[in-house]
Amino acid sequence: MKNTFIIFLILTGFTSLIFSSQKRSANEIFTYVDPVLNSQFVKNNTTIAFSLTAGIDISSVSPKTIEISGSFGGNYRYELVYLDDENLFIIKPAAAFKNGEVITLNFSAGIKERNGNRIEPFAHTFRIQKQQLPNEPLLGLVNEIPEAEYKQLTENTYIGTEAFPVITVNYSNNPSPGKILFSNIVFNVQIPNTPHLIIMNNDASVVFSRQMGGQIFDFNMQPNGRFTYFSRVRGKYFELDSNYVITDSFYTGNGYLTDIHELRVFSNRHALLMSYDKQVVDMSLLYPGGNPNALVTGLIVQEIDENKNVVFQWKSWDHIPILDATHEDFTADEIDYIHGNALELDNDGNILLSSRHLDEITKINRSTGEIIWRMGGKKNEFQFPNDLFRFSHQHGIRRLFNGNIIMFDNGNYHSPQQSRAVEYLLDESNKIATMVWEYKNVPAIYGNAMGFAQRLENGNTLISWGSTNPTLTEVKPDGSRALEISFSTGVFSYRAFKYSYGGGFTGIHPVSNESPSGYKLSQNFPNPFNPVTKIRFSIPAGQNGAYASASVLKLYDALGKELRVLVNEELRPGSYEIDFDGSGLSSGVYFYRLSSGAFTDMKKMVLVK
Repeated sequence: MKNTFIIFLILTGFTSLIFSSQKRSANEIFTYVDPVLNSQFVKNNTTIAFSLTAGIDISSVSPKTIEISGSFGGNYRYELVYLDDENLFIIKPAAAFKNGEVITLNFSAGIKERNGNRIEPFAHTFRIQKQQLPNEPLLGLVNEIPEAEYKQLTENTYIGTEAFPVITVNYSNNPSPGKILFSNIVFNVQIPNTPHLIIMNNDASVVFSRQMGGQIFDFNMQPNGRFTYFSRVRGKYFELDSNYVITDSFYTGNGYLTDIHELRVFSNRHALLMSYDKQVVDMSLLYPGGNPNALVTGLIVQEIDENKNVVFQWKSWDHIPILDATHEDFTADEIDYIHGNALELDNDGNILLSSRHLDEITKINRSTGEIIWRMGGKKNEFQFPNDLFRFSHQHGIRRLFNGNIIMFDNGNYHSPQQSRAVEYLLDESNKIATMVWEYKNVPAIYGNAMGFAQRLENGNTLISWGSTNPTLTEVKPDGSRALEISFSTGVFSYRAFKYSYGGGFTGIHPVSNESPSGYKLSQNFPNPFNPVTKIRFSIPAGQNGAYASASVLKLYDALGKELRVLVNEELRPGSYEIDFDGSGLSSGVYFYRLSSGAFTDMKKMVLVK
């Protein structure tokens, strides 16, 4: 369990001290701080988070060394929390800050380096937004039902066709095994539609369905084997276990509404989410003819821990200018200049962000919040030697097992308009993006919004076409179709996914958070087994003391053919256990191999039915 230290404080002023001190700039003290220095548009109920450089003695940081004051007068009471696993301090103010005031964190000379030298006092400031825009009701709700009925629906499983959407298999030619997850939505409220969570086989036979009380987005399965979906009625994500029982929920902190587009849950129960942040901006200062009271929507990216603390936050306002949007009308009353729609935890532990209205994939340093590179859009840093038109208003981003990236390119501003799935080989050092694969349907399919591209275990690609029909197409590496499925006209799915489970990996479970002395891959137990066995392994700390390299656990048959990727994730130091279900395999000898950094080990297991 994580150790959390909580300190309460009522601030009345600083005690005068006489000491020897050393002058250091704030960037020599913080490795990460949020809100950043001189940040604008900060919510009035924000928390404040910071990490210190390795040379600072964290034990010297206490309520006696930090004072919070507002420009309208007076000091703020707060609670100081230290999360030792994160090397992160979180300040939780006891009351909301005042609209429009400048907040100053005064750090006194009581803070010391590890060598005993005291740090000369310094200040860190940011500004609270001038007005707190109301939490507007979520738009686009259709077929909404009363709260009592909604609770009943979320607690029961419905398998059948009552109020069920029409699903048609248009084409099938040896598609990959697995179960398809998606949900049904409409943009036109005149089109009959009852929202459902749906899990089905390739032939559209239903494995699980649940009638829902309002629009559902992003029905997915997380790496831990649990299902998640976004409820627009409830305004947050919910998690379901293998019995489809709600076990948890995920939502953004610091006063931000949770966005529908993406949730990524890690093995340590941390999660990445987004929020859209509307602010009043004087666009006449930025663009000729701009509205002095324009309502501009920025983007917030957050990582929350298992206790829903915000342990990382990135705000587009601090890093990306509004005029970087590619096709927005800067004289409009409302401007959505970022429109983030996907997050990916990259292999090196940093974050990939897809921003539709920038036509850009942005790589963000997850330790500092700084931008590492920008690909696509007005501030593109990459060469595209064989894809000169690049991608346009894309949706989704994933790093593949082979190291490439894949996305769904909606193609809104291509001529002619056509959507596609596209894969790039990235040379991040020389900033070169080489297209190595794409799929464009013949005849052309164009989904102007939503959509996704998922690389499947057997090398096929599942393409969700977004706001059009067909709903999804599975294609083989050679571009031939394996499967095509459609909802009825005007009924769409935000994204669709396919997974092989109920015969494979059924979840990763931390056994211990203690950092082991070295790597270890244990023999599965029981062995032989039928059909479920447990595989345990240990990951030590990496060079930075927090993470090792990405850990990959794969399953092979007796001839050495790769069957499944059981784990492909950056894991914290600790011991882990997965449940492996071999019900989809025949009796025989199998091998599982763990690779992490320079470590590799393989074990044999026997399935007997």
